[in-house]
Amino acid sequence: MTILVTGARGHVGRAVLDALVAAGQDVRASSRDATTLDVPTAKVSADLEDPSTLDAALDGVESVFLYTRPSGIEGFVKAAEAAGVRHVVLLSSGATLEPDSAHSRIARLHRVVEEALIAAPFAETILHPGAFATNVLGWRADIAEGVVRTPYPDARIGAVHERDLGDVAAKVLADGSHFGAALQLTGPEPISFREQAAVLADVLGRPLSLEELTPEQATERMVALGWPPEVPPGVLRVWERTTREPSPVTDVVREVTGNPPRTFRQWVEDHRADFA
Repeated sequence: MTILVTGARGHVGRAVLDALVAAGQDVRASSRDATTLDVPTAKVSADLEDPSTLDAALDGVESVFLYTRPSGIEGFVKAAEAAGVRHVVLLSSGATLEPDSAHSRIARLHRVVEEALIAAPFAETILHPGAFATNVLGWRADIAEGVVRTPYPDARIGAVHERDLGDVAAKVLADGSHFGAALQLTGPEPISFREQAAVLADVLGRPLSLEELTPEQATERMVALGWPPEVPPGVLRVWERTTREPSPVTDVVREVTGNPPRTFRQWVEDHRADFA
């Protein structure tokens, strides 16, 4: 059985790829430009928004780890059906589970892909991760200055390690299990941005002050980093709510893999070099 991992350059895609390789699976990695991939497996160029690039990538493939790309999903479904794909594991978003998801652009984009896969003739498993611990990499420039700048420092989220996402996806892909399931994946506990800053300071061995941004300042920074202007308001609403109601956490990582979800401290220790 050949498994295709799309988005293999991304943090989660690479974690899925590494977990599958460790499990001895036959894996093919894809990215828009396969020449940029440094992977220990076969690799192929494929653009999820350009169906003409998918036939070669899907040839002989039985299962796929898929990143959300709404504008190309119809072409992907047709190409996957033609190739005889049996199972697709989608990296969706926990935003689709939020109470105000109908007003969230992130949720709407991911739901388009979810619905297309549910209607497809092959099986799907949908992963709904909470906030990625890797979002903290966006603080690197500030941390180099000895500060963490964030709105809502007491927002409590279930930050999830990309290796937990990779392990769950790899297990489901290799086992051919959880057909039709939607899995909500989080870290082991809600942890505030203030607490994350304290863990970073402790693990990195340097003092870090905390500077609270206004929602307007945070929006400006997010847009400057390349976020579409319509996205920050929804994210900020979630963060504000979790100052009062911490994000829910699940034990799905343990249920699927047999191992407890990794802590935020473990994530920082694993990424210490990224903050050097």
